[in-house]
Amino acid sequence: MSHAAPFQVLLRRFMDTQGRPQGLLVCQQTFEPSISGSLYAASLAQRCASPNTLFRYLQFAQSLLSWGLAEEVDLDSRLLRGRALSSAEIEGYSRWLERRLLAGRSTMSRANVTTYNAYLTGAEEMVAWFMDQYFEPVGRDRGQAIESERAAAHRLWRRVRKPAKSERIAPDLSDDEISSIETFLRRASTVSDPEPAMIRAYLIWRLAIEFGFRIGEILALRLEDCPSRADPSFRIVRVEDRNGELDPRRLKAPRPKTLGRSLAPIISNTVFPHLVVDYQANHRLRRIRRVSGRTAWRPVMSHTYLLISDTGDPLPMPTAKSLAKRVAAETGVPFTWHLARHAFFNRAYAAVANLEDPTLRTVRMQDLVYWGGWRDPKSLDIYTARARRERARSGIAIWGGGQTMSSLA
Repeated sequence: MSHAAPFQVLLRRFMDTQGRPQGLLVCQQTFEPSISGSLYAASLAQRCASPNTLFRYLQFAQSLLSWGLAEEVDLDSRLLRGRALSSAEIEGYSRWLERRLLAGRSTMSRANVTTYNAYLTGAEEMVAWFMDQYFEPVGRDRGQAIESERAAAHRLWRRVRKPAKSERIAPDLSDDEISSIETFLRRASTVSDPEPAMIRAYLIWRLAIEFGFRIGEILALRLEDCPSRADPSFRIVRVEDRNGELDPRRLKAPRPKTLGRSLAPIISNTVFPHLVVDYQANHRLRRIRRVSGRTAWRPVMSHTYLLISDTGDPLPMPTAKSLAKRVAAETGVPFTWHLARHAFFNRAYAAVANLEDPTLRTVRMQDLVYWGGWRDPKSLDIYTARARRERARSGIAIWGGGQTMSSLA
C-alpha cells in the first residue's frame, strides 16, 4: 500500500518462544499498545494459521486505528462497547484511505482499487468482531440484534466500496520471451565454471515454467518433497502440515498459499528429476569414505531445504527476487517468477479449453484446479479472460486480413 504519510499506529511483528507469529499495534507517538488492537491481534493469532494472513489483517486494523487517531475518533471506546461505526465515520475513513492510496494522483489504478476495497473489508470485519464480542442490546435477543446491526453496517460499508475497473486478465510471457529466458539461464548455468546464483536461478525457472509453482512454494521445498526413485513427484506441503524444526528464516519464511498437492512432470522434454539430483549432488551433498573403503553421500548442512544461499542457509525471498531482476536485465524481458507461473497456466488452460470432448474437458479443468492448488475453481477466471481476449484478437486478425463472409463460411 502506498501511503501519503506514516501511519499513526505502528505494527510490530515478532515470534513467541514457540515460533508462533505475533503482532502488536502501538501508537507512534507514545509507543503505548492499542487496547482494541491488542485484543484483536490476540484473536487473530488464534484464528490465522498463516503469518501472512495474520499480518495482512493486522495491517487493516493498523489503518483503521491510525484513522481514528488522526481524526480524533475514540475507537477504543467504540469498539469495546461493540458499537458499529456511523455512516459519516465510514465515509470519513473511506475518504482518508482514498487520499493515502492516491498519494497526489488524480485517479486510482485497478490495483489500488483492489487494495482500497480490501482495506475496507478488513476494517468492517474488525468492527464486526468487536460487535460479536461486546455488543449488549437493551430489551432484544442478543443474537438477532447483532445480526440486524451487522447487516445494517454491511450496507454502509458496501456503499463506499468502488467497483472493479476492468476484468482481471492473467499476464503472460510470449513464446519468444520464454525461449530467451530459457536460453540465457541454461547457458549461464552450464558454462565451465557457472555462478552458483545462475544454477539456482535455472532450477527455480524450470520449477516455475514446468509446474506453475509459486516462488514461495519453490523456496519452501525440502529434500523429502523432491522426486525419488520410488516417486517422481514434487510435493507441495503447507506450513501447518509440516513436522520438524522451524524454518530458520522465521517470520520471513516462505508460506505456500495454495493447497498441498503432489505433481509429476507432464512435458516430454522435462529436466526433472535429473536437474534436482544434480543440484543436490553438487551443492548439498559431499562424498565421504567409510572405514570399509566404500563411499557414501552426506548432507553439507543440517536443514533439508532444497534451495540454499552461498552461506548454505535456506534461500531467502529477497535473494530469489533479485535473481528475477537479473534475468529481466539480461534478457530485456519484464520478468518476475510469478509471471512464469502465469505463463504455465495460460498454456495449460488453452490446451484444456481446446479439447473437443466436453466431458473430458470438464475433468481436465478440475485437474487444473488441483494442479494450481486452488480451493475455488473461479481462480481460473483470469486465464479464461485471457483466452477469451486472445480468441477475440484472432478474430480481429482474420477481418484485418481482408477475408469475406463467404470465405469464412
